[in-house]
Amino acid sequence: MATTSQAQSVREQRFARALDREVAPLWHDRFARLIYRHLPRDADLFTLDVHCGPGRTTVELLERLGSGSRVLALEPDAALRTLAKARMRPEWKGRVYLKDGALTDVVGMGADTYDLVIANLVLGEVQSFREALREILRVTKAGGYVLATLPMAGTWTEVEDLFREVLADAELPDAARRLRHLARLRPTGHDLARAIVDLGVGPDHFVIEQERSSLLFASGREFLFSPVIEHGPLRAWKAILGAHTKPQELFWKLKESIDAYYSTSVFSVTVALGVLVIRVPEPGAAGAHAAAETAGEYWRRYPELDAVFGRAERAERGEGEEDIDIDLELELEEPEPDDDDEAAAAEAGEGLPPPTSPPPSASASSMTMSAEDEAIFAKLDHGQGHGENNAELDALLDQVLEFAKPQDEIEELDDNELEELVPDEEIRRPGETLKRIKSLLPPPPVIPPPLPGRKGGS
Repeated sequence: MATTSQAQSVREQRFARALDREVAPLWHDRFARLIYRHLPRDADLFTLDVHCGPGRTTVELLERLGSGSRVLALEPDAALRTLAKARMRPEWKGRVYLKDGALTDVVGMGADTYDLVIANLVLGEVQSFREALREILRVTKAGGYVLATLPMAGTWTEVEDLFREVLADAELPDAARRLRHLARLRPTGHDLARAIVDLGVGPDHFVIEQERSSLLFASGREFLFSPVIEHGPLRAWKAILGAHTKPQELFWKLKESIDAYYSTSVFSVTVALGVLVIRVPEPGAAGAHAAAETAGEYWRRYPELDAVFGRAERAERGEGEEDIDIDLELELEEPEPDDDDEAAAAEAGEGLPPPTSPPPSASASSMTMSAEDEAIFAKLDHGQGHGENNAELDALLDQVLEFAKPQDEIEELDDNELEELVPDEEIRRPGETLKRIKSLLPPPPVIPPPLPGRKGGS
């Protein structure tokens, strides 16, 4: 029994070291840098670091915040907490507290407790995104900040597109459906904005930033055996297969697909990094537009963009529109008009009818939809949700794309628009080319007959 527990402890320590040395620099630290941009400088804040891992983010918080700041770091893994404790400096004693805990333990914390809550790659790993964010906002003081990162829609797109082809070839529709559902768990910016507004945070009190990054791999084998993949999305891709008898065969086909598609280049995988910057509003100030609000502070860094994109919001609030002065500095050299040319143009225009607008194009008038197509697109316009049972919608799309017939009203060329044939021009037919080539070649050599009395010319 003791041997089993010791072996398990050794495996946990190896996993923690691999996560700290090989995974975190490529994955966690990339997202954490988005958080560091928005940290209040030299401010004494009581901070909660949810799932601190090996303590890399916690160390940055203690270095960047004020000397009077305190940090409570939660981490459920004992081996990772050990690595985090080894990173703490002696001068930070009394400022940092490492505790065994996870995101679920935030539910039992008191409301309005922390000035700053950090959640690096926490919200993207839970399906109940809104409930988790609601609890984080609840424990944050009014006027405090929530900084959270997560992978956005578009992450792992290249891999999952190839994996979807492998599942389709293996005739595993359930696994393909679960793969699509897994991709939908990575939200878009609009999904995040709607979720935050539904939780009572006004649009002026949060900002969502997105960045595109890439992970490069030399081959499919290097990709599948990379620690950042093995300890990351590969676990989810294995889970969607369910009780498949030969998962190794499917991932071998995925490796072959990667090597085939990217045989002449490196395998570049997209990572969409997202960060939420939320300023918890004061009670009753969810819709206020004050100078200290988060969105206002952010957009004031880009006044030209604020003038362009903020006009609709200012119009809704009844504020006057600002004049947008955009100097394109285009220097167009136009010829100076001549008095004689103007007089000639005026005389030529006398007695002519006013110009008429050109007739509408065929795409706007003559192209009409059949009754069957109208019925199909009427169903598409209803906007079905991202449910799992979209087989009817997929069938309709396939029907539209595969069986769409050309329209009857097709503009045909008139006989006068065809190219005229010049009667005097010599016509060279395809069969005459070989004759001309043979006429230019020298005659074949004449071989004399063999001498009498000799067979075969010997």
